[in-house]
Amino acid sequence: MKKSLLALLLAVALVTPVFATDNKVGEIDVKAGFNFMSNVTVDTADYDESVDPVFAAGADLFFYLSPQLAIGAGVDYIFDHELPNTDGLKEGWINIYAQAKYMFETGNNIFNNVYPLFQIGGSILRLDTDSEIEVGSNGLYWAIGAGTTIKENFLLEILYSKCNAKVKEDFFRSDLKYSTLQLKVGYKLPF
Repeated sequence: MKKSLLALLLAVALVTPVFATDNKVGEIDVKAGFNFMSNVTVDTADYDESVDPVFAAGADLFFYLSPQLAIGAGVDYIFDHELPNTDGLKEGWINIYAQAKYMFETGNNIFNNVYPLFQIGGSILRLDTDSEIEVGSNGLYWAIGAGTTIKENFLLEILYSKCNAKVKEDFFRSDLKYSTLQLKVGYKLPF
């Protein structure tokens, strides 16, 4: 799965400049991120633990409704990480979302604009197969944050995000919640 996602992102990065024009209709963003200050809670098990930092990768597609307002969709892949005090249980997430950003031009040649960013969609929980705990159903993903465009094509973003899912073990069901701060860097490919 990791190799497939990276291959897809690389293919998009190589093909998109062919379609670029002076009249911007939209953009494709390829991003790498680092999740830190992460926390996992399981409601019925009184489980509330901090999680080690982990890497993430993703891609976004935006269409401009005006020179400042862009809406679109995206995908975020959070790599597997071990949950503390669970005998080696690992989780990972795939988030698919709709999003919007509103760009405020700065007039600066280095930091071209700043923007608030809102994302909402679905989260898909991945658990390692050696566990008795299974995914019951996937849930809601949302994020809020801010970003800036550097030198016309480079992106820097910070977001607070939350993923939800239901897990089950035998007859017991619980809500699992993952919250984190994400620091992302990326490259914007206008078209």
